[in-house]
Amino acid sequence: MLHPRGLASAARSCEHRLVLLGVLLGFAPGSAIGIGRFGYGLVLPLMQADLGLTLAQAGLVGSANTGGYLLGAALSHAVLGRVGYRRGVYASLFLQVATMLALWLGPPYWVVLALRLAQGVLGAFVFVGGAALLLASGARATAMGLYFGGMGAGLVLSTLSLPLADGWRSAWGLLGLIGLVMALVASVAAPRLREPPPRRPEEGGGLGRLAPALVVYALYGAGYIGYMTFVTSGVAAPLAPFWVVLGVGAALTGPAWGPVIDRFGGAAGLRLVLLVLAVSSLSPLLAAVPYVSALLFGISFLGVITALTTLFRERLPAGEWARAMGLSTAAFATGQALGPGLSGVAGDLFGGVDAALWAASAFLAAALLLSFVPLRSDPRP
Repeated sequence: MLHPRGLASAARSCEHRLVLLGVLLGFAPGSAIGIGRFGYGLVLPLMQADLGLTLAQAGLVGSANTGGYLLGAALSHAVLGRVGYRRGVYASLFLQVATMLALWLGPPYWVVLALRLAQGVLGAFVFVGGAALLLASGARATAMGLYFGGMGAGLVLSTLSLPLADGWRSAWGLLGLIGLVMALVASVAAPRLREPPPRRPEEGGGLGRLAPALVVYALYGAGYIGYMTFVTSGVAAPLAPFWVVLGVGAALTGPAWGPVIDRFGGAAGLRLVLLVLAVSSLSPLLAAVPYVSALLFGISFLGVITALTTLFRERLPAGEWARAMGLSTAAFATGQALGPGLSGVAGDLFGGVDAALWAASAFLAAALLLSFVPLRSDPRP
């Protein structure tokens, strides 16, 4: 029989391995989301200048990627469950890198649309599938936060590397190469990942009782992307340092929120993160101390995802976790698709960019209020 100290030492060793696994696997969403998705907003001015894109054409490229992400999230459980989560995640990871490198060739506009649509689908497979694999491998909030925080590292690398590009084609080539390196690093985690268990018939129904949390996640998606869309026009600080601070904050999600969420649980952790996120998005804070707003927003916006995955782990049987990740990401993508348009309408009606930012904060405040709605599912035994 193991001595209690031996058990505690073994538990710490296991937790350390899972934290390292979260760091390594975090390079996957760092490539697929931090670079593959967020990179478009940074490359967009170069694409508009070189290709002469209208605002509508530029927006359509962004919409193609967002629409692909929503489609991928909705299909993720069915597709990855059929081919195997680990195999599907890594195939998607390297294929989405290929879509970025293909842009290096300077294809015509309709091919750009198709490539960005494909990257959205593949990026969703990577994000959803990687989280499901990490949950199935036993990760808790700190490791999950480090996984999600990989997106912040990708954003920082994108921001720092793009000044080296001399046009949109070389920009995508550079981003594609960075994404490829990150994908290779993420591959180190592959042998240590466990496949999500299949859902048993008696386990069904639990996810429906968590519907309020999915609505919270959709509202969060609308508010988060509203802030990210309009802060570029609303902040007085230099943009590159602002995005670097935000990205560094996002990379710190795991150590910042993981212990808090593990201690207080997914539901309470979700409320705490949303409170900090809503406050950090407020226009007066952004105007007075923009880098504080960026840091707090960066630390917290991925903390919401960390808290929600912890809530799934606490309230759902293991066979439901993978499906929950797919459905919640689809809810988030729906909010993300609607948020910029609705915030923009508010800006047009009530006073410009500042009003658009207030609208984004209102979405986050609504998510915070709804997070207090009691959930009807009991913690699983």
